[in-house]
Amino acid sequence: MDATHETFTAEEICAQAKGNAGNAILLVLVSARERGESLAEAARFVGRTFAPSWDEGRGKGALVIARAAALNAVTCGAQLRRLDGDVRRAEATVAGWPSEQDLAYFRLTQEDADALNALYGPIAEGLGLHYAWRRDGDQVTMSFEAMES
Repeated sequence: MDATHETFTAEEICAQAKGNAGNAILLVLVSARERGESLAEAARFVGRTFAPSWDEGRGKGALVIARAAALNAVTCGAQLRRLDGDVRRAEATVAGWPSEQDLAYFRLTQEDADALNALYGPIAEGLGLHYAWRRDGDQVTMSFEAMES
């Protein structure tokens, strides 16, 4: 088929990009594991690397940062379950990523993949926020809270 007549729908592009983004971040873990490095430290490295790009969120509050973190998760394939809070404290709950198929393909466990949640620590710290996360079944809740002055 002539490529000039080939078109892609926005839905096709979004689905492909979501798969690519999710796979790329899982490859960070595979690469770290193959080099004998801590998976959580590899995730923190990603966080430290991207932290400067989050500076536009400085001073905008915990909810803005929680929303951005949730959006990142959704762009990798997660579903947003809950987002609430205010400038002082906010939580975002996402679910469904990585899938069992993703984990099997990359030979990762859920515990391995959970190491990725450490990446928001350096980002939050740089923005003057405390960060914590917890897993409940297939859901992960990320919490951001303003540090006391």
